Amino acid sequence: MATYAALEIPEDGKLAANIAHFARALRKAGLPIGPGRVLDAIRAVEVAGFDRREDFYHILQAIFVSRPEERAVFGQVFRLFWRDPRYLDHMMALLLPQVHGVHADRIAEAAEKRAAQALLDGQLPP
Repeated sequence: MATYAALEIPEDGKLAANIAHFARALRKAGLPIGPGRVLDAIRAVEVAGFDRREDFYHILQAIFVSRPEERAVFGQVFRLFWRDPRYLDHMMALLLPQVHGVHADRIAEAAEKRAAQALLDGQLPP
């Protein structure tokens, strides 16, 4: 089982907005997520509650993943979206070889690239 770092979510009422943004990133990565699932996810988090990152992961996975092949993409988007704010730097680095046409020393897995593209939302590296 994967180990997850501590989840730092501010208690300023923005969790629902962050879940909606996360759902948009999943949709852009190819998961079929509509507004009903977003509302279900927000309600599930409110009802179930959580105090560990792993619990939060599994609550959202139960709502957003409907087929086994979606698990890898969900996992990558979750890892990148819910980590520290510097995740954009990592995603830019993943896409640089693709944008500049240079072969990278490390080729990112397909799920990781889809997650990065979904979270970048059309932004290109400088």
